[in-house]
Amino acid sequence: MTVKTEKLIYQIRQAQKLGQSILSLAGLTDLNMVYAFATDTTLVVNCRDYGSLWQLDDAQIQLRHAITLAGLKISTIWIEKNGQLAYEF
Repeated sequence: MTVKTEKLIYQIRQAQKLGQSILSLAGLTDLNMVYAFATDTTLVVNCRDYGSLWQLDDAQIQLRHAITLAGLKISTIWIEKNGQLAYEF
């Protein structure tokens, strides 16, 4: 593997870990999701079902609180279903 590839894989894993830690801080560990990741400005969660979509919608305050607790500057949260944007807050 090239150094560039290794660096990219590392960055992807870090983004996934950050997304998971935000969900854990918010108490959202039982979601049926495909993936979650976070960049410097955005948290993205891709859900498999509508139940998880609604759970995230109800947990907007907890997500914002978790982001603040983690000291992050994330301002956008994208919730997806099957890779398609369902809503943004």
